Amino acid sequence: MLKSESSPAELSKSRFIFRSRLAGLAALCLVAALLAWPTQVAAQNFALTASPLSPDAVAPGGTSSISISVTTDPGFTGTVNLTCQVTASNLSPTDPPVCTISPATVTPPASASATITTKGDTTTIAYQISITGVAASTGQVVTTQPENLTVLSVTPQFTITVQKAVSPSSVSAGSGGQGLVQVNPINGYSSPGFPTSGVTLSCATITPLVTIPPVCSFSYPSGMTSLPVNGVPVTSTVTISTFGPVTTGALAHPREFPALWLTMPMFAFAGIGAAVGGKKSRKAWGLVALFVMSGALFLTPACGSNSSTTTTTPNGITPNNAYTFTITGVDANGVISSNTGTTTSVNPTVSLTVNTPKN
Repeated sequence: MLKSESSPAELSKSRFIFRSRLAGLAALCLVAALLAWPTQVAAQNFALTASPLSPDAVAPGGTSSISISVTTDPGFTGTVNLTCQVTASNLSPTDPPVCTISPATVTPPASASATITTKGDTTTIAYQISITGVAASTGQVVTTQPENLTVLSVTPQFTITVQKAVSPSSVSAGSGGQGLVQVNPINGYSSPGFPTSGVTLSCATITPLVTIPPVCSFSYPSGMTSLPVNGVPVTSTVTISTFGPVTTGALAHPREFPALWLTMPMFAFAGIGAAVGGKKSRKAWGLVALFVMSGALFLTPACGSNSSTTTTTPNGITPNNAYTFTITGVDANGVISSNTGTTTSVNPTVSLTVNTPKN
């Protein structure tokens, strides 16, 4: 049998269903493309995070730091260039902080660090520090929120440190030793009146306390009584002296070659023997005379003089003890040395042990 032809109504219905299905498929493809497009764009992004400043307040000449982390979405390729910006409320601060990043170029995921350095005369105000990253492949720019760094207003001052201990460390009374100390300026310290005036050093305390203690002194530039300081460390030699016996003189009693006088009778006998004897006898007596002369020459230094020395103790004698000296310094304005950065002010010490004087 022949198959019957479809009616126009059925053909129209079939075409409608086909077109509907085709339109639905196209819509699905469009939706899928739209959903995939943001993902592909996001894959080219990177993120930049920065830790808080550590510390967020420094004295002039101090430093602070920031830890930087660079992350990306999947599919990111290329490098990110990092820079650091420093801004201030004061439009023209003196020697503003300098920020450097290491490394300046990274391949994410990666980390870097920023170091913020100030100088001794950096203006004491608040500064804003921010980090910027630029993707080399896409040009994407990301900048962190500014962080505040405060440069504190501080008083210039100085500390003293011992560079070399007193040597020798143990001496007899009447002797001494030397060491080396250093004056360290901080916060841009300069001694008032530099270069004609400076820091006067002294041993503020000596322990234990005794009647005749050791004495300490310090070296200064020629013609000065203090140590000039101008922003850089300078050194001074500390000398510790003690009191002991003093030699006052020597008494000498010269003698006129007594050993040679003792040999005169022997020379007389040798002469007589040589005169009355024969040739062999004269040789023998000659050898005797030579022997006597040699012995006299050896005895002459031993018997030539007699001397003695005397000592006194006009200043007394420093007692045996282990002494400790606390070193301080003060300038013309009354600024006293101190160890800043600690909870207490602790000045440096040197020591010297004194023993019984040698005879």
